[in-house]
Amino acid sequence: MIRRTVKALSKTNNMLILSEAEVRQCFPVRAAIECSRTALSSLRKDGRGGAIVPTRIGLPYDPSICRGDVSSAPSTDWSLFKPAAYYRLNGADHSSHEFDSTVKGPIDDVIMGMKVVSVRANNPAIGKPTVPATVMLLDPESGEVSAIVAATYLTAARTAAGSALATELAFRNIPQELKAALTLVVFGAGLQAELHIKSIQHVVRLKEVVIVNRSLDRAQTLKDRLLQAEGDEHCLVERTNISTMLLSNIEGVRRAVQKADVIVTATNTCVPLFSGNWVKPGCHINGVGSFTPQMKEVDDTLVQRCEVLVDTSEALDVGDLSYLKSIDENKVSNNIGLIGDALVGNVKVGKLRDDPTFQIDCTFYKSVGTAIQDVVSAQYVSKMATLNGMGMSIEI
Repeated sequence: MIRRTVKALSKTNNMLILSEAEVRQCFPVRAAIECSRTALSSLRKDGRGGAIVPTRIGLPYDPSICRGDVSSAPSTDWSLFKPAAYYRLNGADHSSHEFDSTVKGPIDDVIMGMKVVSVRANNPAIGKPTVPATVMLLDPESGEVSAIVAATYLTAARTAAGSALATELAFRNIPQELKAALTLVVFGAGLQAELHIKSIQHVVRLKEVVIVNRSLDRAQTLKDRLLQAEGDEHCLVERTNISTMLLSNIEGVRRAVQKADVIVTATNTCVPLFSGNWVKPGCHINGVGSFTPQMKEVDDTLVQRCEVLVDTSEALDVGDLSYLKSIDENKVSNNIGLIGDALVGNVKVGKLRDDPTFQIDCTFYKSVGTAIQDVVSAQYVSKMATLNGMGMSIEI
């Protein structure tokens, strides 16, 4: 049974509005990881984790539609509408870990809301984020809007947090000495790439980070920003060798991929970024950039070699995982299930990779994002903002 706090409903409703800057202050990397641990653990195959996540609605944006041009390629610009509700169920183990005691702000018993997120490939050219987002939270009892939370940073942080949790699972049974000196290769140089580097360093120790991007200037800017990090992130980054590389440097990319222990793909490409034959056994890959059937950051060769974990069933429809649909139904599928089931111990990451009878030697976590992460994270941020007197409250 859900614990419910009874309160008198006011005739007026105060709505909290939080800016991107305020969200950043209230949502450190460690908090993002723990919020995502709770949120993803509630999303399970049997539906008994306490999450309700209806199918998202997507609207394409393509100016050529207004011109009546129906012959153009499918749009890579979309706006997505993603509702979700979280219910803390009595007796439900939402995580194999306790909520980090150093992270203040408990998760509410009931959280309801919706995220609106867009992808606009041209935004960096006009000084705007590629993936702008906003989360609307509801008061569960009254149904009124309780908060509007700027969520561009939050989206990147929770996505990176999910990848960090998947990386943690992939290396859980690896000897500690091997986890203490890993190489991370990141494709992309935006906010997603930055937060993936910071988040993954919280679960494994990195000796080297290689940033691969189409623009060397953007990669260098990210490197400089990482080296100027403050707090815990600075302590983690300063012990790591960071280098940059152009995506067009095929031989350099090949060498980087061959030595990578962890790879992150955070781009909007429709063409695989590297050959799956280059990846060494034991590597873990986090794919976060693609989200449509036409988009494909990794090739079928790599997926064929990987034990696959996904954040939601929608991830199976993305171009990266098209290979899985071609597997004979009599054969063991590479897809082992949802990360939520892995976090609570219902499935074991590495069960195929570590079994010599299967020709599988890597792990691949594919995420397209789930609104359960967004609303849980936004609720945490709104609570922390309220505790610290941040944000603007208006009567509606």
